Amino acid sequence: MKKTIPFQKEILLVTVTTLLWTVVYLLFLRPISQNDSRSRTPNQVDARGLTSYHKREVNLTITKHKNKIQNCYLEYLKTKPSLEEGKIQFDWQIEPDGDPTKIELIHSDFSSNILTECIQNEIGSWEFPPPTERSHNTYVDYTFHFKKEVTVSN
Repeated sequence: MKKTIPFQKEILLVTVTTLLWTVVYLLFLRPISQNDSRSRTPNQVDARGLTSYHKREVNLTITKHKNKIQNCYLEYLKTKPSLEEGKIQFDWQIEPDGDPTKIELIHSDFSSNILTECIQNEIGSWEFPPPTERSHNTYVDYTFHFKKEVTVSN
């Protein structure tokens, strides 16, 4: 005598339908993960959270103006500070047109308002290339490192 399971046809129908929907979801409906090669975009971020815009345009603009930042540091050194080397970290936003805004001090090894204000004014005067993502501001975080150069005289 053959034993039958109650609702055997219905169970089979639900199982097959579930499997089909799972295949459809995996192939067509699921969000593409960031590691998927199909999702590579120009604005993809690296492990440190930097886009190609940050790596190229932002860093090139900062490098272009490093002499002015160095001048701020040299003016600070003229005040006979007790601390002659250290770092100072700022963050700011770059508007869609490339203008920097909301320049804020995050951390400073220096207790000088002269240095802080000079660097803030310099960053505020820079023009960045417009970000590739023009629908919102781009966030930047940068640390400047300073060390007094020792001049050797003969």
